[in-house]
Amino acid sequence: MKYLYAPWRDRYFSKKTKRCIFCKPDRTTKKLIFLKGKYSFCLVNLYPYTTAHVMVAPFRHISKVEQLKKEEILEIWDFAKKISQAFYKLFKCQGINFGINQGSVSGAGFEKHIHLHIVARWKGDVNFMTSVSGARVVSSDPVKISEQLKKYFKNKK
Repeated sequence: MKYLYAPWRDRYFSKKTKRCIFCKPDRTTKKLIFLKGKYSFCLVNLYPYTTAHVMVAPFRHISKVEQLKKEEILEIWDFAKKISQAFYKLFKCQGINFGINQGSVSGAGFEKHIHLHIVARWKGDVNFMTSVSGARVVSSDPVKISEQLKKYFKNKK
């Protein structure tokens, strides 16, 4: 069995805070929010795996999928559908990963507030830089990606 490591994510875990970034976003996190609904909201990941990596979280501070109300589930997955369409149109991605990490052992960085990751993918989006230098090359700033998504969704209304 091969083990794959993601050392570039160490920076993310070293910035652990007791404050929930979803409930009490700081100034930087607020800039990353690009869409809000009645039950949930969407923001660009500050430490993305690829250029277009967003999260959708309910406003309620809950930690498990089974705690989600039907209205939250519907809105979160409606956002996932809309974001998927935006990713294909704006970023010309070739695929998308959707995932929820529930609990710290599953890899959840913020285990106390459930959230859905949506990650755009392209053939070859993980390259030699990750292996050789322990660095990930992301071609655009997360704040710029958030601005693009805000504009896209504003024009969709």
